Amino acid sequence: MASDGEDITVTPAESVTSATDTEEEDIDSPLMQTELHSDEEQLDVEEVPLTAEESEMDELVKQLEDYSPTIPDALTMHILKTAGFCTVDPKIVRLVSVSAQKFISDIANDALQHCKTRTTNIQHSSGHSSSKDKKNPKDRKYTLAMEDLVPALADHGITMRKPQYFV
Repeated sequence: MASDGEDITVTPAESVTSATDTEEEDIDSPLMQTELHSDEEQLDVEEVPLTAEESEMDELVKQLEDYSPTIPDALTMHILKTAGFCTVDPKIVRLVSVSAQKFISDIANDALQHCKTRTTNIQHSSGHSSSKDKKNPKDRKYTLAMEDLVPALADHGITMRKPQYFV
């Protein structure tokens, strides 16, 4: 190269090749190779065995991949976005879908229990029984009514009142 102050014109292709040549020369030096190997050795990470909770969570996530909940993932994702929680991880969306399904089924089951208790109390308080009331309890069909839903929701911390125009 010009060491005595001469002007040098270098084309862009020559400057790129000269820059890559110097990088390769630096890596080829024994000192740089030992530094690279020591960095690689420091990056070795030991795997820590999973705790019982972590292994249970991994198993749950694997099971959720095969399960399709009643509430579709698209609906859950839309509701999460409108609530301000944006995620693209399908595992989280599926977990929220299953949790919402469980919550709704618990409320429906509690409402059914309230309905059964209410109808049983009405039958015993009336004192008379007809052939219609003597059906097998498993054959009886129940209707979800506000009378049963309000106490079931109250058990889960949700207050619900009938609108004035329904009275």
